[in-house]
Formats: sequence, C-alpha cells, structure tokens
Amino acid sequence: MVLDEDGSLVATDKVFSTPADPAAAVREALGHLDPAIVSGAHLLHGSTVATNALIERNGVRIGLIVTRGFRDIVFLQRQDREEMYDLKLVKPRPLVEREDVYEVDERLDARGGVIRELDEASVRTALERMRADGITSVAVSLLHSYANPAHEQRIAEIASETAPEIRLALSSQSAREFREYERTTTTTIDAFLRPRIAEYIGRLAEDASASGMSSLQVMQSNGGMVPAETAALNPLTMLRSGPAAGVAGAIAVAQAAGIGDIVTMDMGGTSTDVAVIRDGRADLTSESTADGLPLRVPMVDIVAVGAGGGSLVDVDSGGLLTVGPRSAGASPGPVSYGRGGTQITVTDANVVRGLLRPEVFLGGTRTLDRDAAVAAMRPLAERLGRTVEGLAEDIYRLASVHMSTALRMTTTERGYEVSEYTLCAYGGAGALHAAAVAEELGIERVIIPPYNGLASAYGLLTAGFRREFGRTNLVAVDELDDAALGALTEDLRTESLARLAAEGVDLREERIQFSADMRYQGQGFEVLVDFPSGADQSIAELREQFEAVHLRRYGYLDPGKGIQLVTLRMTLTMEPPAVALPRVDIDPTLPRATQTLIEGERPVEAAFVPRRALEIGEALSGPAVVEDDTSTTFVPSGWRAVVDEQTNIILEREGATR
Repeated sequence: MVLDEDGSLVATDKVFSTPADPAAAVREALGHLDPAIVSGAHLLHGSTVATNALIERNGVRIGLIVTRGFRDIVFLQRQDREEMYDLKLVKPRPLVEREDVYEVDERLDARGGVIRELDEASVRTALERMRADGITSVAVSLLHSYANPAHEQRIAEIASETAPEIRLALSSQSAREFREYERTTTTTIDAFLRPRIAEYIGRLAEDASASGMSSLQVMQSNGGMVPAETAALNPLTMLRSGPAAGVAGAIAVAQAAGIGDIVTMDMGGTSTDVAVIRDGRADLTSESTADGLPLRVPMVDIVAVGAGGGSLVDVDSGGLLTVGPRSAGASPGPVSYGRGGTQITVTDANVVRGLLRPEVFLGGTRTLDRDAAVAAMRPLAERLGRTVEGLAEDIYRLASVHMSTALRMTTTERGYEVSEYTLCAYGGAGALHAAAVAEELGIERVIIPPYNGLASAYGLLTAGFRREFGRTNLVAVDELDDAALGALTEDLRTESLARLAAEGVDLREERIQFSADMRYQGQGFEVLVDFPSGADQSIAELREQFEAVHLRRYGYLDPGKGIQLVTLRMTLTMEPPAVALPRVDIDPTLPRATQTLIEGERPVEAAFVPRRALEIGEALSGPAVVEDDTSTTFVPSGWRAVVDEQTNIILEREGATR
C-alpha cells in the first residue's frame, strides 16, 4: 500500500508470499510500482520471517555457554504440561543440541554477588571448540546474570578478541529477568534468529536502496517501529511483527471513529490473530511461547488460532468435522485457486457458498474454480450425509466458532465482558466471518476499515518508535519507599538510554512509561501493573494498582499476603509524523449485482456491491456482499452495513440500539 502525505491512496498491490526467499515478494511488489512513486519513499515493513524461521527450525547451528553444572537446563525444562494425563507427551525440542552446550567456571548469587570469578581459560576453550565445529552463533546464559551482567559482558569481550566471526546473544540483553530456563531459552531463540534476520534485513535494505527509497523501518512485536539496523540487532522483537502491525492499524481506525474499546480479528490464510484494545491501548504480555518454547519479550498480547482461509478441512478419529490448524499455505493453496491444491479449505467453502465470486476475486487479478471446489468437497459431504452446500456452511460456522473461542480467551477469561466491545475485523478473510463471530459472542457492532485486507500495511504508518526494557528486581513492596522506587526506575532509565545510544537511536520528544510484574508472596506467576501516571512514583498508588489488576484477573484479594515487585519494565516511545488514514474513493455509479448465495442451507438472493459504490451514510441490509480488491465483507440476514464518515463499514444487528 502506498499513501501520499495527505492519506490519499496512491497504489495498492497484493502478491503471494515467497517462503523460500521472503524478500522476493517485497521485491516483486516494489517492481509493480511506478519508479517515480518508489523514489525517495520510506519503506515500512512488517514480517513473519522470524516466526516462520523458528517454527520451521530453519536456521544455523547454535552453541550455548552456561555456568558449570547447568548444562541440561534447556532439556530439563519445567514439570508443567498442557495435557496433564498425556502419557505420550513430547516436550518441545530445544534449539541447541546437548553436544553444543559448553560449561564455564563462574558463579553469582541471586543478588549478583560474585561467589566464583569467571575462569577466562574455560571461556577461550569453549569458543575454540565451537569455532572448530563451525558454530557461528552462540547464546550466553549464566546463572543470575540478570542481577549482574559483568561475567557475560566479559565473555563478549573475549569472543570479540579471539573469535570475532561468532555472533553472541547475551541473556543479560535478550531477557534480563529471573527464571533460568525461560531466560536461557529466550537467549537461544535470539542466537538462532540473529543470522537469519540480519541477512534478511540487510537484503531488504539493499533492495530498498537500489529502488531509490530513503529509509527502511521495521515493525516490532510490541506495536512500535524501529530503524532496520535496530531490528537486525534485536531479532526477538520481530517475532510477531506482522500481526502487531495489524493491531496498530486497528487502534488508529477505532480512534478515528471515536471507539475506544475493541477486540481485533485478523484473519489471514493460515490463522486468525485476536487482541484486546482498551482505551486505545493494546494489552502487552511478557510471557508467551514460540513453537512451544517460552519467550520472555514484551509484545502485543495476541492469541492465534489455526483458522484461516487456507485452513484444511478434515474428519477426526471420532467422525467429527475439523478445521485447521494445518493449512494449505500460499502454495499450493486452496483447491479453488487452481495451483495444485487437493485438500478442502475454508476459502473453498466460501467459494461454494457463493460469498467469493470467481470473476471479481482480488480485483479480477486472480481466478477461482468453483467447480473444482465442489468436486473436492462432494466425497466428504457424502461421507457425512450432507449436501455440498450444507457442508460448506458447516465449515464456515466451525471456523467462526474457533475464532470466537480465541476472543473469549482474551476477554471473558481475563475478566472483561466481550459483548461490550466493538469487533474490528480485517485481514484477507476477516470481514467474511466478522458478523458470524460477533453473533456468537453477543457483540452488536463490527467495524471494517477501508482496504481491510491491507490493514496491517497502513498500521505501519500509524506506529511510532517504541522499545521495551526490563530488569528483574525481586523485592518486597513493604521494603520500598517512594525514594527507593524512584532509584530503581532511574537506574533502569539510565541503562536503557545508554543501550539506545549505543545502537545509534536518535531520541526526540520521547515519552517514558514504567510498569512492573507483581505478585503476592508465594505466587508462581505475576500480573503486569502500570505505574501511576505523572512524575511522582508512589508505593501506595502502585499497591492500589496491583490490587485492582489482581481482583479483575483472579476475582479475589489477599490482604494478609505481602506483595512483591518482581520485574521492573520501561517503555520508551516517540510519536510518528501525523498521517491521514486511507479512505475509500467513492464512486456511486459503479454497477451492482444480484446473485444467489447459500444462507441457512438454502439459496437466497443477495446484493453484491462494490465497496467504492457505497456512499457515506448509506445503509445496506443483508443478505449482501461488499467487494473490494483486497477483501470481501459478508452481511448476513438480520444485519446491516452502514458507511461512516471515515468510509469504514459498520456492521450492526438490525434493530440494535447501540
């Protein structure tokens, strides 16, 4: 998507992803543009390259340096399990092989005090052996280095002197937090991704420069933008880069429409990502997993479910219909794409229902084969005793239920009433399922942005610079006064600003906000608590904030228990230049059509309207389908679509009072 400074749309394009060389798809899209548009432009980029590399385990062989006696930390893992009674449980495979884990002599206590000095000879021996084995990327995770990084920093100095070709990821930089297993695993992910991300970002920067572009900036998992050089140095921050861009776009759209509380639904080809936005801010989490491995990096709290347009349809061992989590991917894709796919997908079901018309799909640049989709679905329909059309509707409903479940996980299970939110649907397939998901959840209003299939693209335009820093300071709140709390925050501020300066980040009108992971004494997990706004940091107010968050999340307070401040966090942001959001270029003269689609397992006549044909304030009652070049919106019976002043489509239940 290319926007002018006033927000007017200059050009859009959508190309198939290229997993073998992700940068090739970007080059292809840039090649479709007029060189005059590209010259001098800023390239803003969001990507799933880091996530895909981790899931596919597509990367270099890495090494790991640990404190002597802790060689097996990434293999022992934790005793908790998702399936308590699964006797065949297989734990996630670490990124490093045991033969590539090296122990060095040193020891710190939990407060960072030196028990045993670092034996530099053991470090040199480890580096020499790894270099001889061809290892070029190494994670360093020493016991209690979150409290004192001196030994890890010295290892980095030795490596730069004796093995400069080896890239190091230090746990005191990757995740300066306690819990050895989680910190060590996070650092191995960092080491695993560094070569791949550095190569990818470097190639993309070269392509941008060769095209005459003035800069490259990259979206992070926390919803903020950073220069390409900073992203290459911090690959962990890119693990949810693409989905976070969509959330940033949804926030901007909702704010422009005067809506503060939304739940987002980004439905793509492989999965659907959902998130919660309250008062214009996305929830962040510092505890997540990537390919089953724990990850300690602040990121937008996005829950993904394996239900996308390309999700495969099957029958389980009990004879029940299933949708996902496996996907047909970009290649070969759904059967109806005619690119060699043979397994039924959600997209094929939508084609059979008549929601996707072959002649207008993706603005007419791609064709769809409805007959092939029908032929592929017929054997399964007969097996289940259904008509092909009935099976298509079953698939549609089941995919919508999966997405509804994910939204309940992010709202109802965390103490929020989901029906009080507005659903913001985007992604290539989100608007097709939006009303069905809203119906399932009792939501009465849905907002669908202009060019919603490209919402992640213009989310990049609205996101400013953002970096997150954290440091474990395990201390009882009763032991702190306001001055001591201020000293902790000032120490983290000084350390974080020094790191940004070393990365060459030019700060301007930055805003700094603190938060903390807190818990009751004896609890195993923490809740994230924002510091009270304003210059003064009060222990009393922090305690009140913790109790409010704990009560909402868990439904109780324990006044007799002491409260601990576990990890202090700092967020630094800089606002982006003001940019207008894209609007639909309305042309009411565009032709409309009436065709048959399947609803309620029977054929019904429905209006098919180009999105550009809908004027501001115009209402369209269902059943109806609104089409544009990047997505399709389904308006079921009992719902209506209204175009607001920002040219968003607002879906509402007929007769709703909201």
